[in-house]
Amino acid sequence: MNITTTLPPKPDIFHGRDDFIRHAISLLVEENTARLAVLGAGGMGKTSVALAIMHADDVVRHFANGRLFLSCEALSDADSIIIALAKLLDLKISHDLLTSVVYHLGTSSRTLLVLDNLETVWLVKDVMKVPAVELLLLTLAKISTLSLIITCRGNVLPPRVQWSNAANAALTPFSLEAAMQTFEEISDLKLVEEDKSVARQLLGEVDMMPLAVTLLGQLAQRGVTLSVLLERWTRTRNALLRVRPAGREYNIDASIGLTIESLGAATTSPEPLQLLAICSRLPDGLRPPIFEALRGHFDDIHAARQVLIDYALVSINSDGVLRTLSPIRHFTLAQYPLKAYHHDALCSIYFALVSQLGGNMDEGFKERVALGTPELGNLATLLLTLVHESSDQIVQAVVGFTKFTYWIYPTVTVACALLPHLEQHPYWKAQCSEIIGITEIELGEYESGVNSLTTAKRIYQEDGNLPEAGHCIWQAADALRHLGNTDEAEALLNSACEMFTQAGNAFAYAEASCRFRLGVLLHDTRKYLDAIVQLLEAREIFHALNRSFAAAQCSEELGSIYLDVNHLEPAAAQLEDARSVFMSLEAEFHIAKSTRLLATVLRRQGSLTVADTLLGEVKTYSEEKCTPYELAQYYEAIAYLRLDQGRLAEGVRYSDLAMRNYGVQDSRKSGQRA
Repeated sequence: MNITTTLPPKPDIFHGRDDFIRHAISLLVEENTARLAVLGAGGMGKTSVALAIMHADDVVRHFANGRLFLSCEALSDADSIIIALAKLLDLKISHDLLTSVVYHLGTSSRTLLVLDNLETVWLVKDVMKVPAVELLLLTLAKISTLSLIITCRGNVLPPRVQWSNAANAALTPFSLEAAMQTFEEISDLKLVEEDKSVARQLLGEVDMMPLAVTLLGQLAQRGVTLSVLLERWTRTRNALLRVRPAGREYNIDASIGLTIESLGAATTSPEPLQLLAICSRLPDGLRPPIFEALRGHFDDIHAARQVLIDYALVSINSDGVLRTLSPIRHFTLAQYPLKAYHHDALCSIYFALVSQLGGNMDEGFKERVALGTPELGNLATLLLTLVHESSDQIVQAVVGFTKFTYWIYPTVTVACALLPHLEQHPYWKAQCSEIIGITEIELGEYESGVNSLTTAKRIYQEDGNLPEAGHCIWQAADALRHLGNTDEAEALLNSACEMFTQAGNAFAYAEASCRFRLGVLLHDTRKYLDAIVQLLEAREIFHALNRSFAAAQCSEELGSIYLDVNHLEPAAAQLEDARSVFMSLEAEFHIAKSTRLLATVLRRQGSLTVADTLLGEVKTYSEEKCTPYELAQYYEAIAYLRLDQGRLAEGVRYSDLAMRNYGVQDSRKSGQRA
């Protein structure tokens, strides 16, 4: 046992923790004695914080030479701590060392003792040793001239001692600012803004865990570029954070492994590790509804959760969401697979959730968004781990997930990952290709969308499933319209409408959707009367099917047509009806669009004040969430209104903004065509 009175140095690079350290210093220098704890997960920088406190100027002045630091890492029990303290104090070995230690500390001037890594003697499997350690701490805490600091893994304070900072003893990860400062100083890099953006992403990937930030900085200091670090993290995860083969200060897995080993001292139950394995499969956290759904699959899930919180392997926020830091999550994924029982339970819960989300914008959509949005990241992650199984249940879950996200955060990532596994299942491949194509079009990837839909259409036709093939036809026509191939798009839509009409009432919704798209295309090509006919027929069918959102879209498009031909009264009537439905559904995009169009109608009718009020209602949405083209239309509407109000300078300014955004849209289209 190597014991020295020489204090470890103050950390050379140390950022963040200002509030924690300021509070600790005030307790140490303003109270007669203080008993402080520095708690947290492995790799959270507990020792660095204790040393920063110990070397703070006010603490040095207050305690002078009465500062002692003892690492418990090589110790095994309370007796070994007492022996180590006796050596630190240069006491003679006697039959009652504890009495000698207490007497020496009690008769000395003010003393500050740091017991670092207390978990190695307190959180041990041999529970017979624990009471002696707790009694020793209590004895030390009663010495009137001794202030005490412990650092310990986990979030549980040793009992019986009145800890001065009990309410805020646990460390949290770095702030982004502190993480960036630490990384830049360790790496010795002068980062330009582009590099800073990559660094912020990289540090975010490790959840700003201090040890992970330090190890990344060391790798960057060795000459590994930021882009390579990010790529290697994506590919190898925690294996990247291993700058030396062993040692918890140089290997993130070694640090986390020590914490999980100490977990064995608290319980012999396998359930905490199984719950940790579940949390690790959910990057956005285990939310209360999922936690409750899992209760029946554990003997005592609440006890398992408490153990994980106590050992700082998970945290719980004010909403009851359990989260685990990224390095802990990836360590657990690699080392502790889910048992089949819990894996199947988790999949069953999330498959049931997907089945509730649906893919249509209707009266219940707001509630489904509230239900599904918080789980999108977890769903995507879980489904990506399952795509290789390619069962009917998984295919339906992936398609359902992609349909739902289409309306809020369109993505084809999960569906594209599934597609290569469906070569032996033509119908599943067609379903997957179809939803990929629809979403690609929504994302503006029109040519890719046409290709995906063409693949789906071919498979459906080969299977004799003409109605499904028809779906793909009118969806592809949308993309062709955006690409400027209007004649081909019109021909496709006419053929699809005829196909659905012949298929009968079972495909009424598909027929109405097709006619709506044909009406939009005919409007774009200025075939106004033909467009009105198609839109009226589509709306009638949607109303019969109680599809209020789709019917409102028809009314919105009809209002736009009547506005284009300057039939203002019918335009206003159509737009007011559409806007009312969109507001009831909280469909923000269409609220903004229909309101803007209605404001234009009212301006032309001379109701300038009302038009101004309406445009003011959509200002925030338009300027923050619209595409450049939609924003240009908004600015154009404002410009005309200002000119009609005689506010020439403002009108010119908004007109200029409109032209700029039309230019951005044109350049984007050119880039897509290229």
